[in-house]
Amino acid sequence: MRNKKQIWMILFWIALIGVMIFLGIRYCRPIFQVLGTPQGREQLALWIQKAGIFAPLLFILMMAMQIVIAVIPGGPLEITAGVLFGGWLGTILTVTGAFLGTLLVYGLVRKFGRKLVYHVISEEKIKKFSVLEDEDKLEFWVFILFLIPGIPKDLLTYIVPLTKIQGRDFLILSTLARFPALAASVLMGDSLSDGRYWLCIVIACLAAVAAYVGFQIKKHILKERKEAK
Repeated sequence: MRNKKQIWMILFWIALIGVMIFLGIRYCRPIFQVLGTPQGREQLALWIQKAGIFAPLLFILMMAMQIVIAVIPGGPLEITAGVLFGGWLGTILTVTGAFLGTLLVYGLVRKFGRKLVYHVISEEKIKKFSVLEDEDKLEFWVFILFLIPGIPKDLLTYIVPLTKIQGRDFLILSTLARFPALAASVLMGDSLSDGRYWLCIVIACLAAVAAYVGFQIKKHILKERKEAK
């Protein structure tokens, strides 16, 4: 009975990955390829708007896929959320998509382990996050790393499940820590859509300062860990 259950679980994960790959190649990959240009974002906005009442659901799916396909930048998609749905709804949809994508990655990594992670990120890069080896402060470091600007959050999403952190704690901490950056990107898109360029400039300047501070903090943390060894 147990073996039968395991077989069904394996088949489920194989089917799920197959669906993800199909959706990524058929729908999401061409979309993300044009996100880097203003023209591409306009095309994306029009395409999502054509979905009508299903537009929010479509966006959530795309945001979740962006987390799963870690090499794809999320910034342009988050800005597009602000343009299409406004500040409040855009933030809710973006956070929801990020939460679901993180949940899916957590499940995949816990199921397939390091073999899956090594297809996304090299072992050398994983070693840079040695602070996650500190089990006594694991939750603290997860929150800080997801909060600091400049750290590749989507890659980190694949690394953290390799630790002993509980799924519930990981989802709560990563979502809370991601929220400020996600909300700022959505608000930037919202301000662009209604001509509040001054607000967009302010957000961009604050983001630049935060990125610089985040880089310095990350540099300091890595230096301290290296000296501790």
